[in-house]
Amino acid sequence: MTEFYVLTLPLKVEKWQADILDKRYELLRQIYNMVQQKLLRQYIYFSQQKAYRTCENFQQKRNFFASHPFHFKGINAKNGEPFDIKFPYTYDSRNIDTGKRPSNGISDYVSKLWSHRVGQDKTLSNLGINSYILEELGLHIMRAWGKRLYDPKSSHVSFKKYGDVNSFGSRYKKDKRSNRVTLPGFNINIEEGFIAYNANGRQGRFADLIKLPIDFSREKKGYAAEALKGGIDSIRKLIIVRRYIRGKNKYYLQLTIEGEKPQKGRTLGIGNVGIDIGPSTIATSSLQGVRFEKLADKCDNIEHELYLINRKLDRSRKANNPQNYNEDGTIKRGVRLFWKKDKDVKRYATLKQVRKDLYRKQAEIRKQQHLIMANALLSQGDTFIVENNPIDAWARRAKETTKTKTGKNRCKKRYGKSIANHAPAMFVSILKNKVLSLGGQFHEVDTRYAATQFDFTNGVKTKHEVSERRILLSNGRSHQRDMLSAFNLQHIRLDTIGTEEKEYNIEQMKADYPIFCKLEAAEQERFMGMRQNEREAQYFVGEFVKHLRHQPQEETVVNRHNGGVGRKHCNMSEYRYRENAKITGSGLVRESIERVSLESDENHPIVPHPIILDGQ
Repeated sequence: MTEFYVLTLPLKVEKWQADILDKRYELLRQIYNMVQQKLLRQYIYFSQQKAYRTCENFQQKRNFFASHPFHFKGINAKNGEPFDIKFPYTYDSRNIDTGKRPSNGISDYVSKLWSHRVGQDKTLSNLGINSYILEELGLHIMRAWGKRLYDPKSSHVSFKKYGDVNSFGSRYKKDKRSNRVTLPGFNINIEEGFIAYNANGRQGRFADLIKLPIDFSREKKGYAAEALKGGIDSIRKLIIVRRYIRGKNKYYLQLTIEGEKPQKGRTLGIGNVGIDIGPSTIATSSLQGVRFEKLADKCDNIEHELYLINRKLDRSRKANNPQNYNEDGTIKRGVRLFWKKDKDVKRYATLKQVRKDLYRKQAEIRKQQHLIMANALLSQGDTFIVENNPIDAWARRAKETTKTKTGKNRCKKRYGKSIANHAPAMFVSILKNKVLSLGGQFHEVDTRYAATQFDFTNGVKTKHEVSERRILLSNGRSHQRDMLSAFNLQHIRLDTIGTEEKEYNIEQMKADYPIFCKLEAAEQERFMGMRQNEREAQYFVGEFVKHLRHQPQEETVVNRHNGGVGRKHCNMSEYRYRENAKITGSGLVRESIERVSLESDENHPIVPHPIILDGQ
């Protein structure tokens, strides 16, 4: 099987070059929306036919569109007839002999739009947008409609807003006679370190080539040189990506290269590694040690900043569009609403750009921390075992309605926000790719009879509630829930992973148990010393039996004006009481809150350290 990997390098782009590239991004966005509109009209037309309305299930609807191609005028097929877009029965339908998707697809239609007029005397090809660049754009449209037609959960297709198309490029073209590989519309010179984009589509001395130098200053250990040693013959796709970073657009070169990925000197250890993954934490157990960490803990502060910006945006929308809201502040329903545009409200547009950069920063930090943690785990062993937990189900709301002791409905939220911030599934995917690329083994165990239930001292499986953070074994010793689960997964028999009943190596577990107890105690002490929030650390290591959210809290003047006990924006460590603390709240009453918060009364005395709740 042929291997591919992506190499990303920054580009040095001047202002006039950036203006040319931005114009191409905008033209491709307009083409994207134009094709989407034509496809949507055809889809609505066919969905109103009697044959479609008689379809009883999703499979019949999919078969209907597979047998009813979309007709388009203006562009003819090879036989001279109007172009028909045919949908296969499945999105990944390929020819068994050639391995290619069937012809007359969406990407084939979009690639023929190079003659589309732009203005009075120019076409897309005159602006450097050839059929290969349009073919890559068509693949994005194809994925959108493939999801719409073949995924029962998808309900609509979206259009691109201004600035949403941030990449364009070309795949390779191989000459059958000379076997020479070219990238239509681009030239790349690896020796001199630059790429050239053909901005007018002409050839030879009439071509308007824009040279974009590649920035190798951040290159470490010669990784790029090792990846590009095969020259242009190993490059299969070239993409120029635009990213909004700290108020400016940065441009990057992405090369899809065929071949084995260069290694960075990392090696696997020896032995099994058990991994217990949670919504925001990870516990590992191996012969080298026991670890308990919080996934992407640096993203928590950014999440609080995003909360504050979203609150500012909400206040700005209500202040500039009062006609769209009722007297109680809720949005009007059943009528058409008209909103002021971002260009008319400069403060609102500025806040949206700040929020966009924070989302980017949060994603980059999250991925960086996942990579660092995955690289650290590689030396623990060569066989990694993790439970195949339904992480997407953790994020969904609870279906059953339960009552509290006072008779109120309990909140149906579960771990959606925590999973969005810490991305446990993303970490598992990164670790799996790294282990397999180094020749190790990665096993995903079925969650039936979870490893938490097994007590190796007597061989009994007992189901535990989620609130039980410490589990008592039959020998009288209690252990942290996640660490014990990782210890059990470490000693699972690999030949029983795919069977209905999982088995464990009891003899080896009894031999490694004393060492595990010492490592667990040392890890708990280390984790308690690292966490700034003491109550949060105690919860994770199992000092508290119940979740902190359900602990009775005393309401103070500080947290009362912050929205009351249990509100999410009170759950940050920055809100520990200080004499000069800034109290969040409405801008109209902030001054009075700061004054009242420094005074105590008989009913609401001020405590020096209000309770910090868990944010999950």
